[in-house]
Amino acid sequence: MGIHDTIIKLEELRKKVQIDQVMTVCPMFIMLFLSMFVPQLSFLMAIVSMGMILYGIKHQKEDKKKFKSLYKQTFVTQLLSERFENVYYSWESGFTQDAVKLFNLVQLGNRFYSEDYLSAFYNGIHFEQSDVTVQYHTSGKNSHTTTYFKGRMFAFDFPHKNVASVRCFSNTFFYKAGSNNQKIKLESGNFNRIFKTDAFYEHDAFYFLTPQMMERISALNAKYGNVAVHFMGNKLFIGINMKSDAFDHDYSKKVDYLEEVAKMNQDTQVIIDIINTLSYMHNY
Repeated sequence: MGIHDTIIKLEELRKKVQIDQVMTVCPMFIMLFLSMFVPQLSFLMAIVSMGMILYGIKHQKEDKKKFKSLYKQTFVTQLLSERFENVYYSWESGFTQDAVKLFNLVQLGNRFYSEDYLSAFYNGIHFEQSDVTVQYHTSGKNSHTTTYFKGRMFAFDFPHKNVASVRCFSNTFFYKAGSNNQKIKLESGNFNRIFKTDAFYEHDAFYFLTPQMMERISALNAKYGNVAVHFMGNKLFIGINMKSDAFDHDYSKKVDYLEEVAKMNQDTQVIIDIINTLSYMHNY
């Protein structure tokens, strides 16, 4: 199937997803309306509406999976292979909750979702990344869901470095993970205003967070916003809160080939920016 036929197929699937969404929402309003004005039909309409809702949910899930599978094959898999080496990509899987707990970046709630797992190399540096959503949900009469984190998390290998723990959180990163680290004030007043820093050993913070490194982390935060950074062992973990998921399409928008390619380039550029920003660590 050529790219033109693929775009047509994606558009067909996207529209089916939108119809499925209507099938899950409209029956609820119809049921509510009739229960208010035609109460004698409320029981019958409840049964009919529930059937329509279940039908919509089932087909929405199936159509979304078909759309995602074709979309990933068309726009994601090939681009990742072009930009990175030794690529392993699985859009249906992600970081485990235990892995995110080890990153020690964000509080863990009682709801956890992760997908778009990627493992690859860029400029000789191995990295992993995934979309991650962490939430805390309370049930009952006044149910409420608080999102602790929604964005992308990254793990980079730095095999010749070893540090107990040094963490930096931008001031807008509100649900940071707890730690036994001690709070650190660095020599840069500007960095201290933007980031909260802690470390297990104070000297590790001053060793890793040189003026050059603080400039690079600040630049990363200025570009992407809401950043958390954790140096631990021979790893570097980064979490960036983002409004949209990586390597995904907004179902409310028509599929446009050039726009999708541009978006995929932006999503991969985040990884490249981080590695280019921090790669000088290998040399000191």
